[in-house]
Amino acid sequence: MPTLVELRDIRLQKLAKLRKMGINPYPPRAKKEIQNGDVLENFSALQGTMVSLAGRVMAFREHGKIMFADLQDESGTIQLFIKADKLHQTNKAKQTIGFSDLSLLDIGDFVEAHGEVTKTTAGEISLLVHELRLLTKSLRPLPDKHEGLKDPELIFRRRYVDLAINPERRDIFKRKSKFWESIRLFLRNHGFIEVETPVLEHVTGGAEARPFTTYMNALGQNFYLRISTELYQKRLIGGGFEKIFTFGPNFRNEGISDEHLPEYYQVEWYWAYADYRDNMRLVQNLFRTVAMEVWGTTRFQKNGHTFDLADEWKEIDYASIIKERCGIDIFSDSEKKMIQALKREGVQLEGAVNKNRIIDNLWKVIRKTISGPAFLVNEPTFLSPLAKVSPENPNITERFHVIIAGSELGNGYTELNDPLDQLERFKEQQEARDQGDDEAQMLDIDFVEMLEYGMPPTSGYGQSERVFWFLEGVTAREGTLFPHLRYHISEETRKLYGISKSVTSHPSDSTSQCSSSLLSREEAIEILYRHMKNENLRRHCYAVGYAMRALAEKLGGNPDLWEVLGILHDADWEETKDTPELHTIKTIDWLKEKGISDGPLVRALQSHNRKLTHLAEIDGIMEWALETCDELTGFIVAVALVRPEKTLASVTVESVMKKWKSKEFARGVVREQIEQCEEKLGIPLPEFISIVLTAMQQNAKELVL
Repeated sequence: MPTLVELRDIRLQKLAKLRKMGINPYPPRAKKEIQNGDVLENFSALQGTMVSLAGRVMAFREHGKIMFADLQDESGTIQLFIKADKLHQTNKAKQTIGFSDLSLLDIGDFVEAHGEVTKTTAGEISLLVHELRLLTKSLRPLPDKHEGLKDPELIFRRRYVDLAINPERRDIFKRKSKFWESIRLFLRNHGFIEVETPVLEHVTGGAEARPFTTYMNALGQNFYLRISTELYQKRLIGGGFEKIFTFGPNFRNEGISDEHLPEYYQVEWYWAYADYRDNMRLVQNLFRTVAMEVWGTTRFQKNGHTFDLADEWKEIDYASIIKERCGIDIFSDSEKKMIQALKREGVQLEGAVNKNRIIDNLWKVIRKTISGPAFLVNEPTFLSPLAKVSPENPNITERFHVIIAGSELGNGYTELNDPLDQLERFKEQQEARDQGDDEAQMLDIDFVEMLEYGMPPTSGYGQSERVFWFLEGVTAREGTLFPHLRYHISEETRKLYGISKSVTSHPSDSTSQCSSSLLSREEAIEILYRHMKNENLRRHCYAVGYAMRALAEKLGGNPDLWEVLGILHDADWEETKDTPELHTIKTIDWLKEKGISDGPLVRALQSHNRKLTHLAEIDGIMEWALETCDELTGFIVAVALVRPEKTLASVTVESVMKKWKSKEFARGVVREQIEQCEEKLGIPLPEFISIVLTAMQQNAKELVL
């Protein structure tokens, strides 16, 4: 089977021949009088008329002096009926392609076809082509329509190819456009006007999330990408607007999952002289209206839940349901008791642990069981720094969440407009940030000052495109045209375009290349040999290094840097086994002796033993790769040692998965840590095992297995 390079070369030869014939393969203008779908729908009225169509050729079928082609545009696919005696000859002046030169066209080319609307003897609506013009010469073959793109990462990385061969996927995004359009129209019909708010903010807030940071050269200051439009919209309410909304992207520097993306689209609105119950009624009406306009139904299934938006929306009391399901009184029970309840549910918190996070995770355990539609109400004051306290009970706020299929899909408040109360809550949040909770809200003095000038009673609400993903039944990445991926230039692409290996995969990787060049693999091994005498421990470090290199190649990282990190991740283990809180700190000191005091290698080591050192949290895909493959290499070795041959060569993915299911096997291995590969790296567990196992097998001699 020809390679991509060979197929591309053939098309380049055709391109050169067309140019030699005087045919411009990329003309600036096209004539498209009507959509394919309109011809198919209105055939009886158009039969026998001459029209010009344009689109992409998706198939050719040759039958002697007759050729059929499938022409696809956004509206659908129509058959081109090409007869040698009807098609005009190749003409440089008219830029037409004749029958004898049709071999210069390929599947994937864009063409313009002028001819008569007709039906073939087989009864298929077609265009009998009289003139054919090339609009765009395609140099790369499209994947086979039936096989398509099997690798999900390639689907998202080359979305344009996916959409070209799977037109039904375009329908998802047409519905998504209609989804936003219907929300905008709904709000306008209810008297709201659209406003814009900044994307770059000095102080970001309106939600508990880790922000992205950037730098503005003109002002010489750091800025945050907004995590919400809330605080600026409420400034506008203070300025006299009464019903406003925004559409646009928000950014939260957090994980990627089936329900979350770091960049996502959201609508938020604020309504003066209304409270949260006014907004609950509006939201309920919105969901039902949009569902009918976009999908034509209010009944859906998601995550094993079935729900009907037309049903009565139940109200769930926050404290009561936690008391009922977990036996915890969130207002009086100790954090210790709450943590014990979480452990019973199999939840282990990492990083900074405080009362708010504990209670929020208790609720999340319960939430998964709720089909909805429902409103979660009466959230405690300490969990809602921007919501107004209930007049009847100062321990709870006037806040609601939309609960559907085990998830929170929207969030609304009666907004806090007491400046002194707001200041105290901001201070509490800032204190939590200072203690390490980087998702707590920042102290926004300007916002407090606005409240001192006065803001009327107001209710606000926000929901993101997650609502669309849920009702459409797709994951976050499937429901986003261009979801973020690691920047990566494949070896095939490098060879095809003659890109040197000295060119980094991404401009920002230049620091990684520089950092890794400061410490070679040989220097890392020298550190390991000097400080680690146990051969088995050394082999473990080598194994993790090999696995990390393979994962870097898969995920677009710097293989040299990743392997050095794998080799050094446990380099000081023998010297710190009695003082585990110093593990990785000694290795970092050894790197400082070599002049390496910062950079991705040091930062990754700082996060590796984070539960004891508290130096840094995981903040990158390289660190997550280490977190997941570290335990897996040991598990694979354990599987090899129980095989009759006691070799890595005898281990298969299937044999690893079989042992994986046995909880009594290798009980010391933290399986949950390995399973994070799916959420944190986007790699299914069997594929992840395959990558690490293959890397170890290729280096079995060095690992003495």
